[in-house]
Amino acid sequence: MPEFLQNTLLYVGSFVLVLSLVVFVHEFGHFQIGRWCGIGVKSFSIGLGSEWIGWTDKYGARWKISKIPLGGFVSWVDDTDGSSTLPSSEENQALSVEEARNRGHFRAMPIWKRAVTVAAGPAANFVFAVLAFALVAFAAGRDVTDYNLVPARIGGVVADTPAAAAGLRRGEIVEAVNGQPVQGWADFQQRILGSGGRPMVLSLADDEGGVREATVTARLTSRPGPEGAVEQVWTLGLQLGIHEAERVVAPVSLAEALNHGAGGTWAIVAQTGAYLGGILTGKNSGSDIAGPLGIFKASGQVATIALDSSGDNLGSRIGNLALALLGWAGMLSVAVGIVNLLPIPVLDGGHLLFYGIEAVRGGRPLPAMAQEWAYRAGFAVMASLFLFATWNDITRLFPGAR
Repeated sequence: MPEFLQNTLLYVGSFVLVLSLVVFVHEFGHFQIGRWCGIGVKSFSIGLGSEWIGWTDKYGARWKISKIPLGGFVSWVDDTDGSSTLPSSEENQALSVEEARNRGHFRAMPIWKRAVTVAAGPAANFVFAVLAFALVAFAAGRDVTDYNLVPARIGGVVADTPAAAAGLRRGEIVEAVNGQPVQGWADFQQRILGSGGRPMVLSLADDEGGVREATVTARLTSRPGPEGAVEQVWTLGLQLGIHEAERVVAPVSLAEALNHGAGGTWAIVAQTGAYLGGILTGKNSGSDIAGPLGIFKASGQVATIALDSSGDNLGSRIGNLALALLGWAGMLSVAVGIVNLLPIPVLDGGHLLFYGIEAVRGGRPLPAMAQEWAYRAGFAVMASLFLFATWNDITRLFPGAR
């Protein structure tokens, strides 16, 4: 299969698989808690647009996969649109509260039932992330390898990076930098971080005894730093190539894995919260906010790196790919949970804000006109964020566009 087509299928497949899984988890949280609360479900959709394939369950809910593989929704029996924001039909509004509840109408339910149903989506994302990280840790074990002793062997070269531009190849071992011997992978990483953007002359050896030199200059790259701040570090775009005999892995118990999953999830939540707070205070810029294109690229890179570092054994490649995508899905799931809790109308957090106001007002919701204008403002905010994130993605994919 031509390499371009193979890479395209890998990127598209990884993106659709991971995004669909995260969306399913989120919407299933709404669906399951809503059903337990006696709310009637009209449809459960993964994707947007017209239906591609689907089936109807014994309760009358239509489960479907739609043609646009972005997003998804649960539609309640009194919904007139997929976003559950437009008023219900006049016929439904004419029903008494008791009759509407008996029919499973979402809007007629007590505030607490609506609130827990809405909150269940983000909560499901966080629970999934904990379990995903735990499963990865349990299956892969804890890496206790001393990377000072592992040769600086190149396991993969990320496209559109200094390493790719310099022609560095998988399998080559970096034996020296600017004439100074490299002690191992950890030593090589420190040389890159401390390069300051100055050209580095690498002495490279391959498995067949060939020796050559290549000059490469590290590039500043953003990554999460302490307390959620974004830091700039020098990188080449290389992954470690480690042989199984060189790797030291300690088994992880189920309790340890769950603790790792919970800790990893909380770390991302705390880091993201600090980052968003830094944006509001001017400490951080919003240039690291990613949109669909960024998620697409990251999904493909995660899959590519997993396959490149898996050797030639088919079972190992499939296993590593599955674990890598599961871990990435866990990270994306946390992000989806956090974003949906933002108090912006049309998001879950906006709905929860309205329910809180309704509770304070003694069970009286905001006037319909106020809700309508709030939803319009919410749509405007989300559209602006989408365009901003997409612009960030484009400038990262095409640096000259900035």
